[in-house]
Amino acid sequence: MNKQPRAIRPDDLEIIEQIPGIIGVARDADLRLIWYTRCFHRVLDVMKDHEELKGSTLSDILTPSAAEERIRIQREVMLTGKTKSHYQFTADSRVLCTIFPLDEQAFGHKGILAIIKDAPIDARLCTDSDIPVLSSPSLSELNALSSRELEILHHIAKGLSTNDIASQLNRSSKTVEKQVNSIHSKLNTHSRAELVRYATERGIQSFTDSDWSAIVEGAKVMRRERREMAAKA
Repeated sequence: MNKQPRAIRPDDLEIIEQIPGIIGVARDADLRLIWYTRCFHRVLDVMKDHEELKGSTLSDILTPSAAEERIRIQREVMLTGKTKSHYQFTADSRVLCTIFPLDEQAFGHKGILAIIKDAPIDARLCTDSDIPVLSSPSLSELNALSSRELEILHHIAKGLSTNDIASQLNRSSKTVEKQVNSIHSKLNTHSRAELVRYATERGIQSFTDSDWSAIVEGAKVMRRERREMAAKA
């Protein structure tokens, strides 16, 4: 039986702040931001001035679907007091996010601490298959790719040839090759080996087919939500 870690105390935040490269975010009972590390900007969909971030909610910085998915998990951690982990595709990289409950007595209120770190290559496929994957990604360079191109990129990361991809997707090899060339143009890659390296360095091959399909669909939904938000602004 795995022992649950104790709740997070204020002095834990001081320690985390001293660790280079750690992305940490603490939120209160209303999930308003009360503390974050300097690397937090890496996971933001919408960049804001750092002073404006304090007191912000997930709904202030993410699209509705992305905010809702994360809010559900964070509220569950506060309700149960149990730590939960999940994979995300954030800033074009596969990361592991672990949510800890705050020590209510020490902070004077309930809350959570989210720690985000780069996920080991192939960890999901080998040992952590029980850890869920969020379907709402944060894309950077990959936002330029269409849904079909993102789908093909996943197969390329797994090492499939053009003919293999065409057979699996029930398309012609010529169509797949055309889409691969489009990916090269958008990502500024110049060979299949370079594209494979680009994808595998970001952990794309470590998502299962169903997980990646959900991520691609989530990216489509988030693009639509961004357009709707921009139209209302």
